[in-house]
This record gives sequence, structure tokens and C-alpha cells, in this order.
Amino acid sequence: MWSGRHDSYLQQTGQAIAEEIQRNRSRRRANAVKYSREQVEQSRKIAHEAEAVELERLAVLGQIPQAEYKARMAALEDNADDGTRQ
Repeated sequence: MWSGRHDSYLQQTGQAIAEEIQRNRSRRRANAVKYSREQVEQSRKIAHEAEAVELERLAVLGQIPQAEYKARMAALEDNADDGTRQ
């Protein structure tokens, strides 16, 4: 009789451990996804800022017309807005 209860205890303990491991994996995976998304967002922001600086540089040097500069900056801002809504 003791053996049956002992086996049941081991089985329940093993199942509890397996469930805890699964929860920990799920938590780590969720944290990794969150971190990855934050990195992507930061990368997009940096790329957006770099492109805006380059457009401003080209406009200041007279390499692109003012109208083109304004149009490209407006498009760049629209793309940035779309990226934050996703």
C-alpha cells in the first residue's frame, strides 16, 4: 500500500516540476519576444532619425529641392506613424 502512495507522490511531484519548467519556459519566451520587439522598434527609430538627418543634409547642401525635401520628410513621418501603430 505504501508503495502505491509513494508512486503517486512521485508522479504528482514529477508533474508539478514539469509544469513549473513549462511555465518558466513560457515566461522566458515571452520576455525574449518582448525584448526583440523593443529592439526592432528602437532600430526603426534610429533608421528613421538617420534618414531624416540625411534628407536635411541634402536639402541644406542644395542637392535636393526644398519641395522634394518636404515631400520626402512628410512621407518619412507617415511611415514612422504607421510603424508605431502596428
